[in-house]
Amino acid sequence: MAEHAKENTLETAIANLTDEREDGTDTVQPDSAYTPVFSKQVRTVVYVLGLIASCVGLGFMTFGDAAIGGYISTVAGFIASGLGVAYNPLRNA
Repeated sequence: MAEHAKENTLETAIANLTDEREDGTDTVQPDSAYTPVFSKQVRTVVYVLGLIASCVGLGFMTFGDAAIGGYISTVAGFIASGLGVAYNPLRNA
């Protein structure tokens, strides 16, 4: 069978990925592939404020008006995600 017509099975794909990883030739994008729009400090502040707002929203949902609490929590999540804020302790940038 010709090289381009070879069957592509799951086992073959896994073996190829494993070989690339062991060889050190895996196709990881360089660090310069993504540059955040907002600085690390801005993203940290937005993350912490979003976390606090979510906790306040939970308090409203539990002890006050659930509709207001749901609104506060939802808006906090939208703002954080809109700014590209995500908690990832393994990420350097």
